[in-house]
Amino acid sequence: MILETVFTEGLAHLSYLIGDDSVGAAAVIDPRRDVDIYLQLARQNNVRITHILETHIHADFVSGSHELAARTGAPIYVGAADNYGFEHRPLQEGDRLELGSLLLQVLHTPGHTPEHICFVASEGDHRRPWGVFTGDTLFAGEVGRPDLLGHGTEKKLAADLFHSLKAKLMALPADVIVYPSHGEGSPCGGNIAGRRTSTIGYERQKNPRLQIDAEEAFICSLLGSLPPAPVYYPRLKKTNAAGPKVLGALPEPPLLSAQEFHAAAQTEDALIVDTRTILGFGGGHIAGALSIELREEFPIWAGWMVAPEKNVLLLLRDKVQLDEVVRHLIRLGCERIGGYMAGMRSWQESGLPMVALPPLFVQDLKAALDHGEDLQLLDVRRQDEYAQGCLPNARHIYVPEIEQRAHELDKNRPVVTYCGSGYRSSIAASQLQRLGFADVRNVPGSIRAWKAAGYPLAVPTASPIGSA
Repeated sequence: MILETVFTEGLAHLSYLIGDDSVGAAAVIDPRRDVDIYLQLARQNNVRITHILETHIHADFVSGSHELAARTGAPIYVGAADNYGFEHRPLQEGDRLELGSLLLQVLHTPGHTPEHICFVASEGDHRRPWGVFTGDTLFAGEVGRPDLLGHGTEKKLAADLFHSLKAKLMALPADVIVYPSHGEGSPCGGNIAGRRTSTIGYERQKNPRLQIDAEEAFICSLLGSLPPAPVYYPRLKKTNAAGPKVLGALPEPPLLSAQEFHAAAQTEDALIVDTRTILGFGGGHIAGALSIELREEFPIWAGWMVAPEKNVLLLLRDKVQLDEVVRHLIRLGCERIGGYMAGMRSWQESGLPMVALPPLFVQDLKAALDHGEDLQLLDVRRQDEYAQGCLPNARHIYVPEIEQRAHELDKNRPVVTYCGSGYRSSIAASQLQRLGFADVRNVPGSIRAWKAAGYPLAVPTASPIGSA
C-alpha cells in the first residue's frame, strides 16, 4: 500500500494519494487545484490515478478534481447530493471502493455539509480498519463548523454533526488513524490542533468537543465559539458545486515594465496586490495598492480582500515569489492576473509617483497617546481578540469590514491601525489609503510589541464598534 500526504501551506489543507502499487492503482482524496503534485507522486510510486474522491463540497479552496479528471480520465466520486453541476459518481453509506488489496468504505457523515462522507480504509483479508479520511467532519482537537450554508441551517447541521461523530466515527476502533482535510490555521475549524493526524482513541479522550455528551450542549458550545466565516466561502462553494473551470496549466502572467504596469493600473477593474514586506510597503508603494505580504496567512487574506473579477497586478519582492503567489490565487478562484513587477526599482527610476505609509512604533504611539494627540486608533482584529484587551481608547472594525464601514471614521483626522502583529493592520491601512484617507499609520508588531514593551492593555468599551 502507498499513502502520500500533500500539505498546502496557507490554506492548511491536507489531501492524500492512496493506493496499491501491486495493481498500479491509486485514489486522490480532496485534491487542490494545482494538481501537478499528485501526478508527480503517482509517477514516483508507479501507480495510475484511477479514482478522484471528494469528502464534500469545499468552501475554502477551488477543488482540483476536475483538473485531475481532465488529465487522468479518472471519474470523480462524491457524496450523494442534488446540487452538483458536473458528471460524477455518487456514493452512499456502505459503498465500497477497492484498489487492489486496499478497501475504502463510505460513511455518510452530515454536519459540516449535508452530503459529507468519510472513507474508512482497510487492507488485506481481515478488513480491520486502520485509518479514516475524515474531511471536515473531524480534525485533530476540533470538529468541523456547521454554519457555512447559512439560511438557518446551523442548528440542524450541528445536530447532524453530533450524531455523525458519536454514532459513526467514535464507533471505530481506538487505534484507527484520523486523516483530516485541514490542519492548524484553517478557518474550517475553530481551534484545530497542531497535529496533522490523530487517532480515534485520542480524539475520543482529548478532543474538547467530544467530551460533551448532550446534543444541545454540543450545539451551543460549537455555534458559540466559531470564528467569522470568510466572505469568499460561499463563492467557492458555488464554484465547486457547479464544477470549476479546467485551466490545463498554471497562468503565466507577463513581466511588465513600469510604464506598462502604470497603464494597466488605470483601468477600472485593476487591483494592485503588493506582496512585499510590511515595512517595505510602508517605505514606498504605488498609490491604490493593497498590502498583503507573502507569508503563511497570504491565501486567507487574499481570499478575503481580492474579488475574482478584478484584474490583479502583482508587485512582488522578486520574481521567485511569482509561482507561489499565482498558485495561491488560482486556489482561491482568482484567475485574472494581468502581470507583475519584481521590486520597485524600475518604478522609482521611471519617476512615477509613489506614496508612503509611515510606521508608528509602539514607543512613539505610547508617547502620542500620553500627550493626548488627536489620533483615531483602530483595532482591526476579530471581536473575540478585541474583547480580551485593546489599546487605550481604540475603536474596533474588523479588517474585512473596512470598506463598508469607513464612513464611521473621520478622513480629516489621523488614523492609526493595529492588530496582533501588524500583518492585518497593514492590510487595513492600505485599504484606508485606497479609500482616500490621507494620514494613515500602521503599528509594526502591534499588540505583540505593545505588550513586549511593558505597556498595559485597556478594557474594551461595552459597545465596541465592529461586530465580527
